[in-house]
Amino acid sequence: MAHRLSRSRLLAASGVALVFAPARLLAQAREKIRLVGVQTDDLTPVYWGLQSGMYAKAGLDIEMVAANSGTAATAAVVSGAYELGKGSVIASLIAHIRGLPLVIVANGVVWDEKAPITLAVVAKDSTIKTGADLNDKIGSAPALNDLGTLGIDVWMDKTGGNSKTLKWIEIPNSAQALTIATHRSFVCTLNEPAYTAAIEAGQVRLLAPCSSAIAEHYVIATYFGNKDWVSKHPEAARAFERVTYEAAAYTNSHAEATQAMMSRVTKIPLETMRKIFRAPGATSSDPGLLQPVIDVAAKYGNIPSTFDAKDIYIS
Repeated sequence: MAHRLSRSRLLAASGVALVFAPARLLAQAREKIRLVGVQTDDLTPVYWGLQSGMYAKAGLDIEMVAANSGTAATAAVVSGAYELGKGSVIASLIAHIRGLPLVIVANGVVWDEKAPITLAVVAKDSTIKTGADLNDKIGSAPALNDLGTLGIDVWMDKTGGNSKTLKWIEIPNSAQALTIATHRSFVCTLNEPAYTAAIEAGQVRLLAPCSSAIAEHYVIATYFGNKDWVSKHPEAARAFERVTYEAAAYTNSHAEATQAMMSRVTKIPLETMRKIFRAPGATSSDPGLLQPVIDVAAKYGNIPSTFDAKDIYIS
């Protein structure tokens, strides 16, 4: 449990209460926003915005809340427990189609084959090279019907296979590499830093950047808000959107400046952080970054139907 000094004790100890008064008044004027999500490297722009004081200057008081999964974060925001969340796009798309009170406030990290944070792997001694080689095989994933399984399914069909014959089983992220190495599953996607660790341990080898089969460039994760909160606090939502993109514009081109910071956040050792792929953050709310995911996810049954990406963003 965190221990906090009361304001009165802090001021009494310092003996300079007047010095703190302006900062106190400023803090009271800031809009409180709780952002829930898994504390992964795709939050780099947000943490940079916090560390550099960008959100504070925009009148926002951002509190980070850890979640076990993007789905859990989505459910928490939909319920109104928190104002904003971060998670994989599929959960947001399903929430929208079901008419749940969720809107995308900003795009998050984007798929970029030059910085692939999710890659399809097979056992190091596997002979699998194409989608045809995966016919009638078993694939594993921490969550079924998510971007990881979708990418492999699409890649499989584009390289001579039939994705309908691939059988999926759910395996926790922590056990994915071992499951592949021991041939209990034939293919999976690994996210960083698990991918680099498994490669260095000799457990797996790269099959392909299967996510590119969905589209060359698209949003992987989004920042979403409770629709009721956003409608009542449009200026705060827009300020979060603007500052997050400004922060991403900086962090995308200054990766070294954020390595130590995100090592502390994610608990990934700094030495590992310096080696892994780190995806760029989006710098605009371009619906064109989301439309390919919507269309492909609908085609493969990850979501019930397609829709215009513009409909899910704040207006």
